[in-house]
Amino acid sequence: MAYQPITTYYFEKRFKKLTKKDGLLKERVIRKLQDIISNPAIGEPKRHGLRGLRSVHIDPFVVAYLVIKDKILLINFDHHDKVYEETSKIIVALLNDPRTIEALTNAGITPEEYAAFLKSFRKKN
Repeated sequence: MAYQPITTYYFEKRFKKLTKKDGLLKERVIRKLQDIISNPAIGEPKRHGLRGLRSVHIDPFVVAYLVIKDKILLINFDHHDKVYEETSKIIVALLNDPRTIEALTNAGITPEEYAAFLKSFRKKN
């Protein structure tokens, strides 16, 4: 079963910036995203403060994402040294981001469902 990807503004912004001058990196990331969409379990499950999140390395970068129902929410793409620190802040900020709420709603996930997911995400931490 292929999952439906949903990109966040944060992911899109970092992806564009980091791949703008590096076509090879862009190709590598797109291939890895296709792998994630086909099988989200390929990502390494995070623990402790990021429990519930998955990530895939594309050295030296990381794609951080959440799986909600049959959707993959691509949250962040950044250098390994930066991605995890920012991602936990981004996850919570997304609840107030109109672009993300619209994308989730269009994908069939209500803001309430996302909020409930965040609540369970926080409980795990």
